[in-house]
Amino acid sequence: MDVLISSLSCVVSYYILYFFFNTDIFIEDQHDIRIMVGLPLIVAVTQILCNRACDLYRSYRSTAFIHEAVNILKSGLAVFAIIILGSMIFSRLYQFQVALTFYFFIQSLLSLLYRYFLRMFLRFMRKRGYNKKYIVILGINNGTENFIKKIESSPDLGYEISGYFDIAPRSQLKLTYLGNFKRVSRYFSGSVPDEALIMLSDKTQPYMGHLISICERWGVKFSIIPGMFSSFSSRIYISSFDGIPVMSMRRVPLDKPLNKFIKRTLDIVVSLLMLITLSPLMLVTAITIKATSPGKIIFRQQRVGLGQKPFIMYKFRSMREETESDLSSTEKNDPRCTKFGRFIRKYSIDELPQLFNVLKGNMSLVGPRPEIPYYVREYRKSVPLYMVKHYVKPGITGWAQVNDLRGSDTSIEDRIKHDIYYIEHWSVAFDIKILFRTLTKGIFSKNAR
Repeated sequence: MDVLISSLSCVVSYYILYFFFNTDIFIEDQHDIRIMVGLPLIVAVTQILCNRACDLYRSYRSTAFIHEAVNILKSGLAVFAIIILGSMIFSRLYQFQVALTFYFFIQSLLSLLYRYFLRMFLRFMRKRGYNKKYIVILGINNGTENFIKKIESSPDLGYEISGYFDIAPRSQLKLTYLGNFKRVSRYFSGSVPDEALIMLSDKTQPYMGHLISICERWGVKFSIIPGMFSSFSSRIYISSFDGIPVMSMRRVPLDKPLNKFIKRTLDIVVSLLMLITLSPLMLVTAITIKATSPGKIIFRQQRVGLGQKPFIMYKFRSMREETESDLSSTEKNDPRCTKFGRFIRKYSIDELPQLFNVLKGNMSLVGPRPEIPYYVREYRKSVPLYMVKHYVKPGITGWAQVNDLRGSDTSIEDRIKHDIYYIEHWSVAFDIKILFRTLTKGIFSKNAR
């Protein structure tokens, strides 16, 4: 199918260029059939090799479609780059570029559609009992029940658990007990499953080598699921430290230099544009603050940022100056706020000076909201995973804020869950999505203070 899609995309791209743009990339060899046939063949072979390099020929049975789609686009871009470099030997490079641009979009679209509908068809068939894979569980740990629930709630994945082996039967499990670990070899001799899952725990640890040896002796594919992972992020990442495999519990995309550069560039460009665009509003706000209450226009407060380092955050002053040292959380109709202060807090106008924090580099447009040191020390003791938010720069707005998790009357645990989700799933598109949602849900949130 990939060869067919690639060849079809080549032909369609050529005819679009020829009929709609009145351009022929083979104008010097109009009748050379070898080029007309050879180029689609070269592109198809390149496409297959790139697909293989981008991991498109493995099972995506239990993987979200977005991961497959990303690999399809990566492969298409790789083909585009390779063929462009190869076409430099021709005199009409521009025509090749245009044709290959059409090819990239057509091939990517057709591949996405084909693989999406193939996925839907396979899931439809698996729901009806076809194309099933049978799993045997070896041992029980803290994550076993959660795993069983996921299998039972997703019949479209086509997995069925034949039963489990353990030191003794577990009454809480609604699975067939197949016996203790001594019976595993006998079971495999009569019925080889598609896969075995070794659920590692303190009790099964001594049997680990024995179970792996049996699986390999009978040619049974196996995976190991340590029980401790049930309390961590569902995303486990394997890296290498000088040839030694290392497991990481969290992936932080912004640890990569290229991602840091892209985000920093976006922060500088957008914050400058916002400062220019909103300068009249900020000027009117500053004048009104000065005219309606005595004191400074800008309120400065220490907050905790990236790597738990303190910095000074700027805001338009919304409270009476004599109450600035009060560290208690802001409440609805807070008596410390001035009349104009309540207005600018309601519509988040008081946050605009933080654009200067973004330009300085101690904040970002999007990220977890920074907290004052006192509350960081308190939450660190009482809220699990609270300190994870300091893996990235704090932001003016964030994923928690656009999901109506603003203010002291919202759950700090829920805010941290959203912050961690943002940290692990960061992308430019995600930042743009949050910025647009800030204009609606963020600014006009029912929990805005």
